[in-house]
Amino acid sequence: MTRSLFVVCAAFLYLSPIHAQITFTEHPIATNYNNPWYVFGIDIDGDTDTDAVASGRLGHCLSWWENIDNVNFIRHDISTTSYYAMGVHAVNIDDDNDVDVLCASQTYGVELWENDGTQTFIRHVIASWGYANRLDVEDVDSDGDPDVLAVCCEALSPMVGWIENEGNLVFTPHVVKDNWDNVNCVYAIDLDDDDDVDILASASGAGDISWFENDGEEVFTEHVILHTTARPSSVYGDDIDSDGDNDVLATICGLDQVVWFANDGNESFTSYLIGSSFFRPHMVRSTDIDDDGDIDVVAAAINSNEIAWWENDGNIPIQWTKHVITNAFTGATGIDIKDVDSDGDFDVLGAAQFANSIRWWESDLNPGINEGEVDYPPMVDFGPTIISGQLKLPEGKNCILYDITGRQVEPLSLKPGIYFIKYDEQIVRKIVRIK
Repeated sequence: MTRSLFVVCAAFLYLSPIHAQITFTEHPIATNYNNPWYVFGIDIDGDTDTDAVASGRLGHCLSWWENIDNVNFIRHDISTTSYYAMGVHAVNIDDDNDVDVLCASQTYGVELWENDGTQTFIRHVIASWGYANRLDVEDVDSDGDPDVLAVCCEALSPMVGWIENEGNLVFTPHVVKDNWDNVNCVYAIDLDDDDDVDILASASGAGDISWFENDGEEVFTEHVILHTTARPSSVYGDDIDSDGDNDVLATICGLDQVVWFANDGNESFTSYLIGSSFFRPHMVRSTDIDDDGDIDVVAAAINSNEIAWWENDGNIPIQWTKHVITNAFTGATGIDIKDVDSDGDFDVLGAAQFANSIRWWESDLNPGINEGEVDYPPMVDFGPTIISGQLKLPEGKNCILYDITGRQVEPLSLKPGIYFIKYDEQIVRKIVRIK
């Protein structure tokens, strides 16, 4: 498939053929990190490349690895006392133009590690929720700052909740549902298309995948998507079938399956199989891996020692083709999808609890857009290069936004992916939206 060409002043982009066949090349980040559970890719030090943040559950560590040249990474420990550290996330939570780190410690609860701007981190426990397990970040109350979502899996009262960011490092925890046996995953997404943030979660002991409808005032009503004895182990949300509403992805541990639930637009969900014989699946994510305009799926399975992606053929019904990224990553547990080497395609990061290893896999996809020289005009703030929410373009400036294929898009309707800002007849900024 050949796409049209457009040229912009001295900073030019050109389009080239896209090939569905992708090879992933493995690169180590850490090879002796005690029981890594999750990994998250983000530019921690503000040097425009993708670093890695990860938790070491049995090492009680929270660390970040500085990306030197996409091959060499230098470890920096944020904490060695985050006991039974599990979920991690990173975001500028205090609006001070640097990246802070969040950690789910099963002992302390939800920790915020505030970055002082020099990558020295200060701990704040923002919710004393024992057995905190997984995290997500989104502006739940639509007040312009990021809030934190968390689940507590093995507590006496297992629960899902959100932690309201009041500003000035003041946080207020809110429980959405408690006494929910082995609740193990949470993801924030607008499932009913009413412009507020709903909550999607799974609970393996209770056997539920549920979404919690936000009434716009942060009062949540539970709707069960699936009830099963087969132990759901993770959830995620995306518009899988490209019909304009958000669907649900899940892993079902007891069936060794990756599945998705199609939203009919009225929040009635129909389940479809993506992949099976994927033993003890633990985490699922999605993005357009092969840059063909539809949403593919990536997942990790502990007992298969495997990270794989499933190619969406773009048809209805969707036909999925499995591609193994690795099947020798012992205890594959956590994954993230980011452009680690800044070459315009999506790479995959992984954490393997039994291999004590954190690695990334480089995609060799020839990107639809290759970047020439990018000219940054003075005195215009185009915001961060990596975003997890709404893109805010400079007010009063004539900016145009393009996706990686060269199509003009609207800033309010961005899906996860790579975008370019055109200003004053120049391409001035590359933006990566991660969720």
